[in-house]
Amino acid sequence: MGSLNQPRLNTIPHNPGRVEKVLLGGLAAGIFLYLFFLPVITSRWLDFPVYWEAGTKAVAGRTVYDVVGHFQYKYSPLVALLFGKALGAYSFETASAIFQRTMLLVWVALFVKFARKDTAVLFVSLLFFGNALRLDLELGQVNALVLYCLVLLFEALGRPRSWKEDVPFGVLFSLAVQLKLFALVLVPLLVFKREWRKLSLGLLFLPVLSVGLVAFEHGWSFAVAENRAWMSSLADSTDVLLLSEQNVAALGTFGKIFGLALGKLLWIAAGAGFLVYLWRNRTRPVEWFRDRLLYAIAIFNPLVWSYWILYALPLFGTYAREFAGAFRRRSIPIRVGGSLAALLVFAAFNGQHARWAWQGGIFAGLLLLGAAATKVRSHART
Repeated sequence: MGSLNQPRLNTIPHNPGRVEKVLLGGLAAGIFLYLFFLPVITSRWLDFPVYWEAGTKAVAGRTVYDVVGHFQYKYSPLVALLFGKALGAYSFETASAIFQRTMLLVWVALFVKFARKDTAVLFVSLLFFGNALRLDLELGQVNALVLYCLVLLFEALGRPRSWKEDVPFGVLFSLAVQLKLFALVLVPLLVFKREWRKLSLGLLFLPVLSVGLVAFEHGWSFAVAENRAWMSSLADSTDVLLLSEQNVAALGTFGKIFGLALGKLLWIAAGAGFLVYLWRNRTRPVEWFRDRLLYAIAIFNPLVWSYWILYALPLFGTYAREFAGAFRRRSIPIRVGGSLAALLVFAAFNGQHARWAWQGGIFAGLLLLGAAATKVRSHART
């Protein structure tokens, strides 16, 4: 244990001058402005057309699960219906532009939030995550919306329990799960905090919304058939897809090194170990869980593409200033090692299309980020 008089790392202030704030804020704004004017419909515009086609079919009362292969629609029929209702009045080109710009604005809000309005942290976050952000936008992904929903849910868990809070929580939790199944990452926290009513309402609203609202639009039989097809689609990730060189997190990396059978066992063991770690820290505040559970999406989801490192953004933003404080206090050899580790993380996170990044570089970068966050927090407690 360190001395009782040792200062806490997170009390080391970072007070950039006015000129520095303006400069870094201007650079960050310039990056966002560049992203705002990205060409929309390019050869990478692959995911939005899946949502668009599904929305068109859902509004017309046709099944959205008749496409097989990598670009199969795998979200709930309600999501397709809502997507079609929201953008169906526009042409494909106009809807594409609206969607991409909207997702960018949500990302701007998230980056600013996680940087805690610190322009230095905001700029550094863009340096590390900007390439992943660009790829997410170029593909037409919905990760910004999913992450925003999850952040709202975590914030709701920090407020007193009441029916007035719990019912909207259940509705939003249900919609988040229907968008991306990994929104179930909230379940461990709900269990640890004994939020049984929120958990029950969230699970209840899954069939109520996904079946009920679709049935209201197209009838009971159609709604039930579509939801059954949705359930079937969730199990369609083949071993070939899991072993894709672009599957960059734990299961993909373990599978490439040890083979899929042993890789799955190691993945399950690592996930179980992470749950034990969370359980041992179950008295921590909600924000502590938020950062680590969102980070866990990028580590433990069975299929993780390179731009999913964006789910580690909250952890990075929370500890960015502590990283700087720890760096200033360490000896020169440790600073050199820390700098090399930071350069590896930077290179991996920006190597979205590099084979070495797919083959383990991104996974190593995520592990280094998690270890660094644990290390500086551990030192801050001594």
